[in-house]
Amino acid sequence: MVQEQELLRGARSLEEAALGEVFDTYYPALYRYIYYHIRHRETAEDLTAEVFTRMLEQLAEGCGPSQHLRAWLYRVAYNVVVDESRRQAYRDHDPLDDGATSGDGNVERQAEHSLLRDKARVALGELTPDQRAVLILKYLEGYGNRDVARMLGTTIGAVKALQYRGLVAMRRRLRGGLDGDGNQGRECTA
Repeated sequence: MVQEQELLRGARSLEEAALGEVFDTYYPALYRYIYYHIRHRETAEDLTAEVFTRMLEQLAEGCGPSQHLRAWLYRVAYNVVVDESRRQAYRDHDPLDDGATSGDGNVERQAEHSLLRDKARVALGELTPDQRAVLILKYLEGYGNRDVARMLGTTIGAVKALQYRGLVAMRRRLRGGLDGDGNQGRECTA
């Protein structure tokens, strides 16, 4: 936290070294976060650059983050992803998938892994943007509820609710809408 505050102080002063360190520190994680949403390498690179462009524009105007730099960057990344998703809805094509494959020599295992990954990607894509953001930040990026709430500008309770609903929806989708006995059913709670 101390390092983040020092970086933020230098960035707010538009110090070149601090801005470079902010970029080097946060670019990889923000790129992964955006890529998990978009699933297209070049678009994820462009959108990640847009996050930093917005930060620089805000800092140059004397605005931008005053504390919690990482949370502010993730909130901007989330907004950029939502904007891109809205734009994508009006295009007549989907971006080509990067199609990265495992280096494992077992073709059967690779094929099975690829099918499961594709099913999970489709299920994740069918969640609401908020549910998808929470699941990506928690399970793929490893952040806790407090950090996720700060990044998304919401409460810890809302994060927990979004996580629960997202996991239920993914489970339902991955099971193909069937319960554990193979019957069409609804989710039951104890």
